[in-house]
Amino acid sequence: MLGRLRGRVRGVLEAAASPLAVLPADFYTVLGLAGALAYLWAARAGYPALATLLLAASGLLDALDGAVARLRGEAGPRGAYLDSLLDRVADTVYAAGFLALGYPVWSVLAFLTGALLTSYARARFESLAGRSMEGVGLLERSDRIAAQLLVLLVHARLGIEAAARLYTVLALLAWATFAERLARGYTQLPRSRAPHA
Repeated sequence: MLGRLRGRVRGVLEAAASPLAVLPADFYTVLGLAGALAYLWAARAGYPALATLLLAASGLLDALDGAVARLRGEAGPRGAYLDSLLDRVADTVYAAGFLALGYPVWSVLAFLTGALLTSYARARFESLAGRSMEGVGLLERSDRIAAQLLVLLVHARLGIEAAARLYTVLALLAWATFAERLARGYTQLPRSRAPHA
């Protein structure tokens, strides 16, 4: 959902990234993962408010690294590869943080597997079709980060029971997103390769 607004916020991101472009984009990609690990530490230490801030920082760095890459002329396959893989590590770290905060194991695993399968469905489709699947489904990665921030805010305000119920809804939406991408890819990809001319 938020991915559909990317064109509108791209200028804002690049303005924010401009003073950061003195360092390579990969630095911010790795720094985003460091923010995710700091979030996990805060969650394990029992500081949900601090965990919320660190998760927000990690998500912001994830959005900025691409803008820095474009400003520096570094956008390319190598950076995209690193970013994609570290995003999956960060997704797993985010899930570990929710486990540390006491969320039900089954809902955390459901959310994580839905998230990973959603990302894999896009990557596999794009490798086979040669075109993007961006914007397909309710919970793309930026949506998932924003949704997890909302859960943590509810946790801080209303307690873990209300937050855990919301997290369970997000797990269902993550799987719904994967199902939509599965159906879209299956119907759009050809059944067999075209014969060579």
